[in-house]
Amino acid sequence: MPKTGYKIIQNINQIFDNGPALGDVVDNSYTVNLSTSSFSSSVDEQTFYNRSFSPIDCKEGFNTPPAPILTSVITGSQRGFFNLSFVSESFEKGYLNITASVSQKETFADQEIFSSSVASPLPISSSFVSGTVFFRAILSGSGTSPDPSTFSAPLNFIYDEIIRPETKGNVSIRFVNNLSSDMEVEIKSLRGNSLNFISASEVFTYDYSDCPVTGAWCSKGISPDLNITIKGGANGSRGTFIQRSTEGSNNSTHTSGSGFTSPLIDLDTSNTFTPDEGINFTIRQLEYPIDNTTTTFSLLEVLPTDSGSASVTDHTLTPTIRFGSAPLISQDAACTDSRINFKEKTYFQLGGRLYNSRADAETKTKPSFPFKTNFILTDASTFLEIDSEGYIQAEKTCKLPTFEIFTQDGSFTTQEKACRRIKDNAGSEFFTSKDNKLTGEGRLLSGRFPLNNFGNRGGRNIILSAGNIVGFETCGGELETLELSIYGYPSSSYPFDTPELITPSKLVVACQDDSFTTYYQGDEGIYHANTGSTAYDLVGDGGYYYKNTSDEFLLLSEGLILSSSTVC
Repeated sequence: MPKTGYKIIQNINQIFDNGPALGDVVDNSYTVNLSTSSFSSSVDEQTFYNRSFSPIDCKEGFNTPPAPILTSVITGSQRGFFNLSFVSESFEKGYLNITASVSQKETFADQEIFSSSVASPLPISSSFVSGTVFFRAILSGSGTSPDPSTFSAPLNFIYDEIIRPETKGNVSIRFVNNLSSDMEVEIKSLRGNSLNFISASEVFTYDYSDCPVTGAWCSKGISPDLNITIKGGANGSRGTFIQRSTEGSNNSTHTSGSGFTSPLIDLDTSNTFTPDEGINFTIRQLEYPIDNTTTTFSLLEVLPTDSGSASVTDHTLTPTIRFGSAPLISQDAACTDSRINFKEKTYFQLGGRLYNSRADAETKTKPSFPFKTNFILTDASTFLEIDSEGYIQAEKTCKLPTFEIFTQDGSFTTQEKACRRIKDNAGSEFFTSKDNKLTGEGRLLSGRFPLNNFGNRGGRNIILSAGNIVGFETCGGELETLELSIYGYPSSSYPFDTPELITPSKLVVACQDDSFTTYYQGDEGIYHANTGSTAYDLVGDGGYYYKNTSDEFLLLSEGLILSSSTVC
């Protein structure tokens, strides 16, 4: 907030300046209020003003500190006790206190307030001992100290985490600085906030599986979003950009914002930006991460094109210049994006190894490339496959990704309708893709199409717009779970619509049956499973009742409920 240079006086009082009553107000009748019109008053031939310019006592300027960054919250020895850790950027002297707001609502209604001198961690003893607890904080001063900071990004703690039955996959996010200047990565999340500086040619790895904040994994098993800001790198005239490459599930690190437009394929690039402006984007987990996933964000400079070539089996005694792209995580990453510059970096080859510089090649100083197997594009359709120490394993021709798309019945209006259709080779066509778009006649396709699942239902769907790959759908995710009895009750022996015809002993058996299993329900009906050989197989043929957890007996036919009876 700005300081205007004006002194504010709300009231004036006459006080004793000697004697036993020194400092006391003479009488309340002598109190003059200056906060109402005419905002001034004369006492003893001296005029006092509610607002008077006093640049010596009240210097003009700005003195608002940046908000603190909450880095972690750790539970204490008993429920409600926390230690809130934070860091703060530099600010003017006078900010002596940190004040934390604690609430069980994201709006911070019904909050509890805790203050302390500026020291980390801040001890908190709240009354919140269950559910989700949210934290935020400001820096402030006292007396004539300047205005407080804005609120920090929030942090949360979740009591009584529900353990998922599935095995959780490891999700890692790597930030690689390929340029000569420091790279700044700021991460804001309910999982914890951090500011990281990555030196030239260094790598910072962020664990998106477990959490630095105890309890940040919520009961549904999906970790909170990450809001990422990246700055720094070389300040070249052509600008810089971020390249994302993913090995594993793209749904575990779904990336959007600032030019990242293809979050469901393994390779994507951001808008070009200057080091000072930086770039901001969001990483989100769309599903529980069962598989291991590594996503790499590489800071690269837009470079001019040059030319050069060399044989993979170069037997010269002096290093040979080779031009190629930055190391990429997969063949698809190298071959399917026309924005990949195959003359982006200058390498030097000596024998069967690729080096980062001529000096390294002459001294045989092995490089350290980011992946176990790296893919470097060397022209529009050729790439090198090298190991982490630069050894050239192969030189290959690009093979574009191929999709076998079930087109026989046209596009489907819903995910469920596409997933329940049996897909086989007879109704499928093969299409390749480049730049996240189908080639050839595939550019004419728009809508939702099943990918061939070899004569089975389920699998995956592809969503297209004039051949552009908008995204993919995993079958089963659109269905709701439903608990029904494992076995159906034949309507001939258990006519639940006329319970008086059922013998008491049979009725007791049916009513006490608690052997339930999971079925799946969509708009089109109830299914035995959402994956596997029985995926989207409809339940019932009209001759069996199935009991639900509300003690209703449902008569099912081809997945539809013909009738329901409550007899227990």
